[in-house]
Amino acid sequence: MKWHRVRAVMLRHTYEVRRNLNKVFDSVVFPVLSMLMWGFFTLYLARDHRIQTSIAGLLLGAAILWGVFYSFQRDVAVGFLDELWSRNLVNIFSTPLSVSEYITGLIIVNLIRAMVGMLAVSLIAWLCYSFNIFPSLLGLVPYLLNLVLFGIALGIVITGLIFRYTTRIQGLAWSFASLLMPVSCVFYPMSSLPRWLHPIAWALPTTHAFEGMRQGLSGSGFSTLHFEWGLGLNAIYFAFAFFFFRWIFEAARARGLLVKIE
Repeated sequence: MKWHRVRAVMLRHTYEVRRNLNKVFDSVVFPVLSMLMWGFFTLYLARDHRIQTSIAGLLLGAAILWGVFYSFQRDVAVGFLDELWSRNLVNIFSTPLSVSEYITGLIIVNLIRAMVGMLAVSLIAWLCYSFNIFPSLLGLVPYLLNLVLFGIALGIVITGLIFRYTTRIQGLAWSFASLLMPVSCVFYPMSSLPRWLHPIAWALPTTHAFEGMRQGLSGSGFSTLHFEWGLGLNAIYFAFAFFFFRWIFEAARARGLLVKIE
């Protein structure tokens, strides 16, 4: 892997973010609007239903972490779609650039975008709703790491599926993470789910991340168990995503499909 080629991929997508208002809205504006909505909702619950302040904080914390995961997973897949929409895919892979170098550059750019969006919504939560996540942020970093790793794995799998089934399924780039949301226990604990959904929920790194987040923000300390389970599951999903994408990509290149994907 050559750093100058990774840097070239980063520059390519950075220039697009600077010139494309859609990217700015996706990275900052929409997450901020979502945080404003959740903030007003928690104010309503606190005033009319007198929920505890700690519960309102858990809802806002979950909204911040879910926004990072959703944005990152979406942007990894959409970054590849940008190459298809601009008919740039053949140009990229006719160069010495490898798949791993391209994906690495794309991941770094989108990670920076996700962190900028997280900073923006965290400031809104602090300034508008007196919820300060920054003192707890260090303890949440391991859970954020698991969310980012799972987002990478999902983005790579979705990209591979687009290679196989073309842009007919490009909607998965925006919707796939939302399909996992009900069983990821983002805004409620595992005990809220029916028992038959528990095995599915425990098989997702997102569930362990949000269960650990609630434990940390409620003052119960860092959950090593949830972090290790999330990390172990991510290792499995990441390995599957890597080999799945390599298989799909090499099959497409061998059959000359790279020039036909639309």
